Amino acid sequence: MSKPRNDNSRRGRGLRPVSRLAGMVLLLLLFSACGYRLRGTQSLAGDYRTVAVQPFVNRTYESLIENYLYNTLVQEFAQSKNLRVVRAADADLLISGVITGVESHSISYSPDDKSYEYRVTLTINVEAVDARSQKVVWRRKGMQEVEEYKANLEPLEIDRNRQVALKRACMVLAEDIHDRLFTDF
Repeated sequence: MSKPRNDNSRRGRGLRPVSRLAGMVLLLLLFSACGYRLRGTQSLAGDYRTVAVQPFVNRTYESLIENYLYNTLVQEFAQSKNLRVVRAADADLLISGVITGVESHSISYSPDDKSYEYRVTLTINVEAVDARSQKVVWRRKGMQEVEEYKANLEPLEIDRNRQVALKRACMVLAEDIHDRLFTDF
């Protein structure tokens, strides 16, 4: 005699293989439809294997911003491993640019009409040059990143918040430069 089958016996077994397959297909379609792609090893046309990031020219009154941008851009290329970061004399590709603007504007106020929050905009021009031919192979002008920071604190704290916002802007721009170099090339 066989026991009657209990439909509750499937609990705890996990999803059926068909359900798992349907879920994976759905995720694949979702990611491909929105333009999302995983960052991994990519290559550029032109057989570029190495890159050197040169210090950006700072045409603003914002001190140290060129150092923030340089360091984050070097770090971005080093972490991605798409191109090996080397010194300029050994590079296939040279990245350079100009910081053209750093602007801050108050965006919200307290009830007593004091600035409560600021928005800082960092603007740069950047290019990639083939080290052998000295030809520009990729260029973007007017790249911007906007970050916001609180201003309802002591002056030193406001300045620290501004510096943090500028560093975040540099990090986003560095990632954007890296990714656009591989997708727009």
